[in-house]
Amino acid sequence: MKTSFAFRAIAAAFGLLAFARTASAFTVDADIPAGNIIVNSVDGDVVSVRQDLRDTNHDWFYWAFRVKGAAGRTVWFDFRGRDGKSAAVVGVRGPVVSKDRGKTFAFALDGKAAQDGFTYTFGPDEDETYFYECHPYLRADWDAFLARHGADVKAGRIVLETLCKSRKGADVPRIRVGHVSADPRHRVLLTARHHCSETTASWVVEGFVESFLADDDLGKWLRENVELMVVPFVDYDGAQAGDQGKYRAPHDHNRDYAEFIYPETKAITEWVAGHAGGRLDAFIDVHCPWIRGKYNEFVYTPRKDPKIIPDPELDQRFSELVEKMQKGPLRYRAADDLPFGQAWNKGLNYNQGWSSIIWACNRVKGLRICRTFEVPFANANGAVVTPDGCRAFGGDVVRALREILAQPAKQ
Repeated sequence: MKTSFAFRAIAAAFGLLAFARTASAFTVDADIPAGNIIVNSVDGDVVSVRQDLRDTNHDWFYWAFRVKGAAGRTVWFDFRGRDGKSAAVVGVRGPVVSKDRGKTFAFALDGKAAQDGFTYTFGPDEDETYFYECHPYLRADWDAFLARHGADVKAGRIVLETLCKSRKGADVPRIRVGHVSADPRHRVLLTARHHCSETTASWVVEGFVESFLADDDLGKWLRENVELMVVPFVDYDGAQAGDQGKYRAPHDHNRDYAEFIYPETKAITEWVAGHAGGRLDAFIDVHCPWIRGKYNEFVYTPRKDPKIIPDPELDQRFSELVEKMQKGPLRYRAADDLPFGQAWNKGLNYNQGWSSIIWACNRVKGLRICRTFEVPFANANGAVVTPDGCRAFGGDVVRALREILAQPAKQ
């Protein structure tokens, strides 16, 4: 009896050990679309992680990972450095979370996350969860957008083209929308994702394009007068892989308009030179800022050097028109624009090379408007940044742009 009891005690102990090992056997990985994470350690319910910088040579903040097998647990995801110092890589509304393998996302921890980590309680049946620093947007999302407008593609209102082959051999998409059947009165170039992790810019692009397709007075006028040339992913490979993009070595795509080491940037300049004859009426490049703090939680334009922009007076008028005519929730304010020479917006910021806007101001003829919009990841003047809100802002910009284009150009 003593031997039997001892055996049962030992067996029970091993059983508890096995249960403990099973209970802690959840996994954290980057095996999701645009995944990006390095797992330092898993210690019980504490996971130490950091973003994968890859070939970015500055600290940057993009990350995206999956957790499997943590149903019913409460886990702390710690982004602090190994030295214990804070790492400001979690946005002001926390991660965007998907419980259905990327079909839907939400700011599930809004107001409950720190800048260097967050605690998440998994539901009892929540066995696979995606966490992203920001709402993801990949080629599949772009293709789904075009599929929703399949009738416009079939009717020739959207012309699908290939910009070039990426470094990895992928077809980089471009489209033309609006007055595409003959030479238009006006041409506008719209680009996004020069820094591939700046995902909210992509929904602004969708809203911009949808304005050209709308069955209203604005859409009709645009289709009669304006050809919109669109490059939705300038850093195409990086957007699909989940790279940082910003500060990519030896320089990123938005500092490549002098050397042209990336096929996409060279192809954009060739498209403008060839198809548009080197002339545009407007060029809009959409970006996203840092993830928190001043100039990171509202929509704004970092103004370029007044010596190179086409018409400083008209540029200010454009800002005022966007503010006056806007209907969306992100609430752009002209007073929020960052003047050249202030904060980070200085000439030394472009020591690595020309940005797309600087290239256009110096090389493209006919421009009336040439600027960047910075669209936040999570908070915009108190509004939650959502895909619909970003699309609405794209429409807001188009309404103001129509007012500019409809006026005779200065001679």
